[in-house]
Amino acid sequence: MSFLSDPALQQRFVEALNANPRFATQARAFDGAVQLEVDADCLWLKIYKGQVIDHQPAPSIFGYTFKLRGAEAAWRDLLSGKRLWADLTFPGKRDFSDDPGLTRVGELSVAIATEGNLLEAGRLTEAMFELAYTLRQVAA
Repeated sequence: MSFLSDPALQQRFVEALNANPRFATQARAFDGAVQLEVDADCLWLKIYKGQVIDHQPAPSIFGYTFKLRGAEAAWRDLLSGKRLWADLTFPGKRDFSDDPGLTRVGELSVAIATEGNLLEAGRLTEAMFELAYTLRQVAA
């Protein structure tokens, strides 16, 4: 089980997102669901007009608009401040600590993948930055 499986953390995270005016501004025209997946753990967030109006620790029968999925190690890199959200979610290798010979330069992979409606995910890029850094603040 990952850090995301903690119900108290989930509640603090939702409350912090709803108190974040930058998230509210960036997500104010969104009516959909974002699902976070850390290994096998899940947090489904229903977002309407910039506020999380529902959440649950399992996929909803209504599905998601898009999801952000990655291994716990990648999410922990975000939470610790070792890696930035852009480094984990935008294609391209930026951390070469595991490749000192730079043999993987130009690799177009991501540590936290976006799946689902990529148009909506792209429209909510700034909101997802706020979501990620709010999670980092709450989980620290």
